[in-house]
Amino acid sequence: MSDYKRSMLIEPEDNVAVAVEPIEQGETTLAGDEELVAGEFIKEGHKIARCDIKKDAEIIKYGVHIGVATADIKKGDWVHEHNVYDDFEEINRERRAYYRSMAPDALDYTAPALYRREELNLPETIMGYKREDGTFGIRNHVVVISLVQCSNNAAQRIAAACDVPATYVDAACGEFPDRFARTRDGFITTGTHPNTFGVVLLSLGCQQTDPEDVASVIRATGRPVVSISMQADGGATNAIKEGIRAVNELKAQSAAQKREPCPLSGLVISGYNGGSDWTSGLSANPVAGDAIDRHTAIGGTNVEICGRGGYPTDAGSYEVGMRLMEIGDFFNEDCARRGGKGLSQVNPTPGNKAGGLTTMTEKNLGSFKTKGHGRMLGILDCGQRPPQPGMWGINQAQGANDAYATTTLAMSGCHICLFTTGRGNPIGNACMTTIKITGNPRTAEMLSDMIDYSTKPMLYGEKSLQESGKELYELMLRVAGGEPTKAELLGDYSWTTPHGTSYNGDY
Repeated sequence: MSDYKRSMLIEPEDNVAVAVEPIEQGETTLAGDEELVAGEFIKEGHKIARCDIKKDAEIIKYGVHIGVATADIKKGDWVHEHNVYDDFEEINRERRAYYRSMAPDALDYTAPALYRREELNLPETIMGYKREDGTFGIRNHVVVISLVQCSNNAAQRIAAACDVPATYVDAACGEFPDRFARTRDGFITTGTHPNTFGVVLLSLGCQQTDPEDVASVIRATGRPVVSISMQADGGATNAIKEGIRAVNELKAQSAAQKREPCPLSGLVISGYNGGSDWTSGLSANPVAGDAIDRHTAIGGTNVEICGRGGYPTDAGSYEVGMRLMEIGDFFNEDCARRGGKGLSQVNPTPGNKAGGLTTMTEKNLGSFKTKGHGRMLGILDCGQRPPQPGMWGINQAQGANDAYATTTLAMSGCHICLFTTGRGNPIGNACMTTIKITGNPRTAEMLSDMIDYSTKPMLYGEKSLQESGKELYELMLRVAGGEPTKAELLGDYSWTTPHGTSYNGDY
């Protein structure tokens, strides 16, 4: 048995297995209880054929169709983009047509109850910072907000001097109304985020943004605001000096505020998958989903990005299911119109493919596991907060980019993002806390300064999904109580306001 190279069979009906370690040509691996001899080198995380697969036959992984063979594939061969066609667009159209043909009451939209609140034995409260607007934070940030590109450098220097987060913009002047409305939303949601104590607004003075407009909305939530203008307050050097003074005063006020008991169910969390590889869908994503299932079981709130659409099987009602398909149709048509290609022509990314993911369907099947088993109660616009507990989607296609995604989730008031990453990503957020989770043993070891939790034991069968999900949820509780994450220790406080609903974000 020790001579076998390790591979994983996900579902009995799959006609491919996944190499858990590199397999040289001629070496033998076990797929379930079946011996396979590699006909060629199989990279770690890549697929090996369990049987002969004829040209035009289906490639089956996770028990479902993920693509079509473009040539005859022999048992033991490497199965990847050189011999697989990604028919994501065709499958998508067929599935949407099928669901649209169904009666409104044909599906059960009830979310499965995997956990019962009383069985989880979780605390009723966590210690947080109460806000005058009725929310609470798990951090007490003072944030410097640059209101125009021209003040980015000064904002950066203030933030660096005071060791606080800052947000920057690439324009905020001369923008068309729709784009500027999102820019304004970015400023306001930063200042009113549950984890924000107070803000310093920094502007040039002649920009499109009206500082008092932004300040008045933030102040209405009870948060202190200081506004500084370089043109009105004596130039850049003086603005930086005044900004440092203002931030330090706000930091002293923030430090004086004590944590108080806040309802655990009031914690708003999210799942997101960035830098996917072969381990993501097999371990990290299901573990994040399990933690989210635990949170929704106690009456918590989960927010997910759905700007590329979805199916009624993700929805909590017929209306939401139809809306998810409308979003998907718009997105797919937009990709084709702008680039002349479907989504599958630009995604999976080169990094995803290097990590073993061949088709968009294969990537999606793994990515969707981060959301757990909840059903979406409604679709939010970017910047909207969930009106009640449960699972909610955000219509924001730019969430496919990690910087846009974390900002999109933060703009809806998420306290914590369970961010899974097979290949590794250090990104944090100016307001929301990100917990980095990987299933890739090499990533966990080599990029340990970026990774908070490894699901390697679950991947190798040393721990169950439920055991790993419980551990991750316990880590999340510690982070909510103040334990710093790796992104926070690195001082990564990214913020990239999304400006449109297209994949490229140009409208």
